[in-house]
Amino acid sequence: MKPMSSRERFLTALKRQQPDRVPWFESYVHRGLADRIVGRKTDLPPGWRTPPDLYKILCLDTITYNFRPPFYAIMEKNGDVEQLKEGLLKSRDDLKALKEFLPDPENPDFYRGAEELLSFARQNGLAAIAGIRVGLSNTYNSMGYENFSYALYDDPGFIEESMELIGEWCIKVIERINDLGFDAAYISEDIAFKWGPMFSPEHFRKYMLPHMKKVVDHIAIPRIYHTDGNPLPMLKDLVEELNICAIANLEHGAVDIFQVKEEWGDKICLIGNMDLHYTLTMGTPEETVLEAKEKLEKVGRGGGYVISSSNGLTEYCKAENILALNGAILRYGVYY
Repeated sequence: MKPMSSRERFLTALKRQQPDRVPWFESYVHRGLADRIVGRKTDLPPGWRTPPDLYKILCLDTITYNFRPPFYAIMEKNGDVEQLKEGLLKSRDDLKALKEFLPDPENPDFYRGAEELLSFARQNGLAAIAGIRVGLSNTYNSMGYENFSYALYDDPGFIEESMELIGEWCIKVIERINDLGFDAAYISEDIAFKWGPMFSPEHFRKYMLPHMKKVVDHIAIPRIYHTDGNPLPMLKDLVEELNICAIANLEHGAVDIFQVKEEWGDKICLIGNMDLHYTLTMGTPEETVLEAKEKLEKVGRGGGYVISSSNGLTEYCKAENILALNGAILRYGVYY
């Protein structure tokens, strides 16, 4: 098979076809990990999710820009990682403040870094991914999990109004993304824990999915859906209602990717499943190669698979394991 560019390879896999090798996608690579892999301090431009220096060493096929709206919440810094401390969306009285809090989606400065990333992607033959949200996780994180849970039973209209407001902002951003030249949209909306959905599928379909669909319907490029945990009870909804072409990142230990390949491999592209709980973070290079080899050969068979971690490459991943994964992809991910 003729060698493909990273962009061609990734887009071929999204269509459930067989590229020259299994593509490698990570929605982000933590700068601290990148520094250890590169051997010096790396640069991470605003909005970029992976330091560009890393592409000289790893065979990553995609690069992601972050268009996600901020949470309306008190955030705490833990090193260079922001953690949510308290949601500020307590009642409908806070909706006006939420609207004023969101960045101006018409401001050209909001998109300037994206144009620079697109230029880098084109120069290096990479697939450019737009990281977005469509209203759900911003709602439950801005409300706080406890407040959101009570509202789901006592006042679901409050949740719907919040999703509608945030969704309107997302639509304006998505309409700009459609014209910029990105290759796919990465919709990051967690709907599951490791043991199953965060809320009942019935509540999801009634109160959340219609508002998500309203936003997603504006996306004119291929749609990748990310959630942690086990979303399988709602996967049919994501495929049929949101018209996604891929599900990411298929968390190791939460889903059996080999079973998902059997049941869904002819319908959507599968992304992910390298173990972040042990293999990439606490295992050895040899264990990393063994896990990667199994997934590349079994899930990658016939195409429609993109290897990835179960979320992104965190700061606490071992650099030697990421280099071992890189080698395994180049050795065992090739289609002959």
